[in-house]
Amino acid sequence: MKRILFPTDFSPCARNAFDYAIHLADALDATIDLVSIYNLPVGEASSVPPEFIQRMLNEKRQATLKNLQNFILGFPDEHIGTLRADYGVFVYQEVTDIAEDKQYDLIAMGTKGEHNAMERLMGSVTTHTMMHAPCPVLAIPEDAKFEGLKHVVYASDFLPSEAEALEKLTELAQALDVRLGFVHVDTSGEGTAKLKTWKQSPMAKSFSDTALITNPSPMAGMEDFIKENDVDMLALFIPQRRLWERLFHTSFSKRMAFHTKVPLLVFRE
Repeated sequence: MKRILFPTDFSPCARNAFDYAIHLADALDATIDLVSIYNLPVGEASSVPPEFIQRMLNEKRQATLKNLQNFILGFPDEHIGTLRADYGVFVYQEVTDIAEDKQYDLIAMGTKGEHNAMERLMGSVTTHTMMHAPCPVLAIPEDAKFEGLKHVVYASDFLPSEAEALEKLTELAQALDVRLGFVHVDTSGEGTAKLKTWKQSPMAKSFSDTALITNPSPMAGMEDFIKENDVDMLALFIPQRRLWERLFHTSFSKRMAFHTKVPLLVFRE
């Protein structure tokens, strides 16, 4: 992962996430390009003559670029690449389009939880990005601090379509020289047999430890595991095949990103 896209809204949460991303980029010898999406509020745009709209957009773009320049002040610039200000209505759509067009390896962004009723109803920008991005997304909680990466854990559902995500994850773990763990939360009683079969696969050799958690709640099971095992980053895979899988993993990944201090790395099918 050599090319990282970092969307920012200039909030304290975004600044904390960028600090984390800079450390990660240093460990990977990667470059971070920053983007901020700007737009004109409907009320503001409708109250001026059409000929002034373009002028307002130009002023907004220049102000956003200036904010980007101020945002990176104080950070080492060795791994900072381009700064771009793009117009858009739906932030996640613009971010995912940029990531696909420029073929980024990773999107890293901050997440600060659901603070209001509209966000709970519509879902956060982070959630939408995780569900639509063409590359892995690293969601960095507002309380997360980079203190080195030693233990990265992958939460598996034993889906055949996880293979590509596992391959990318093992490559990342090798680049970071971290211990890679494998965990499954068993809610059906079939986990032991599935884990035994998985341990016989070639991919299992890339994981230094495996764990099976028995808990009716995947969320609670993972939270306990993270606390007890000094996990520095949690990775998971979101399938697209069936609606119930998408709904489950959207909810699970969203809650994990909002309720832990551990960054969440999401791979999408």
